[in-house]
Amino acid sequence: MSWASRRKIQYILGILIFISLIVFAFIYPSLIKKPTCFDNKQNGDERGIDCGGSCNLYCSADVAEPNILWSRAFHVVGNSYNLIALVENQNQNAAVSSISYEFKVYDTNNLLIGHKVGTTYIPPNRQLAIFESRFDSGQNKIKSVTFNFIPPFIWVKKESTLYTLPIRVDNIIKGNDINNPSLSARINNDSVYNLPEFDVVAILYDAKHNAINASKTHKDGLLSNSNTTVYFTWPEALSGEFVTQDIFTQINPFTTKF
Repeated sequence: MSWASRRKIQYILGILIFISLIVFAFIYPSLIKKPTCFDNKQNGDERGIDCGGSCNLYCSADVAEPNILWSRAFHVVGNSYNLIALVENQNQNAAVSSISYEFKVYDTNNLLIGHKVGTTYIPPNRQLAIFESRFDSGQNKIKSVTFNFIPPFIWVKKESTLYTLPIRVDNIIKGNDINNPSLSARINNDSVYNLPEFDVVAILYDAKHNAINASKTHKDGLLSNSNTTVYFTWPEALSGEFVTQDIFTQINPFTTKF
């Protein structure tokens, strides 16, 4: 082979290598993909498939399901009852943006007389009063109520910043008419943030700290460094003497930017 022929072959090989390098640079990213939290694989620092580690989603083994502290039916008027469940999420920085739940109501013969379903969020490291109003018991006398979440729980990372803000409840005033009980309280937003819409739930207790009734009201929001008064009323006398109360200001952390 002559020198000119070898030179020509070397030149062609050089062009082919250069083209191959360019082609490889384009297809390499598709051949070697970096791990992500959305690739349906356990890779990177994940503890499960697309969960744990640096992913926003928690693996189910790394969180505890919320505790259901109690669930009750509270008489309103006639055959109408409000259904309440008090739950507690002990996970420090884990929350659920939306999950379904079900109340089941039983009569004195332990027969199911009805149920109510709904959806709620679960805030991080906090108690939450879940409230379903106006359950009609018909001609049945209610004996017990059960409450359950309907899986799956989709736990995500959520700092509890909202619940460190200076949001106070004060000026709690109990009405004097035992036949038409009432309660009022002032919600103070001493923070630098405007609050989105929120619910306020009042639970009343007797001297033995047994819950005897509850009520809920809704507010469209509360500006920074302002306050608002909330009112709760009951159309009939309570089943016991109202001694103390809990007032829960319930703000969905997924509706805030802080």
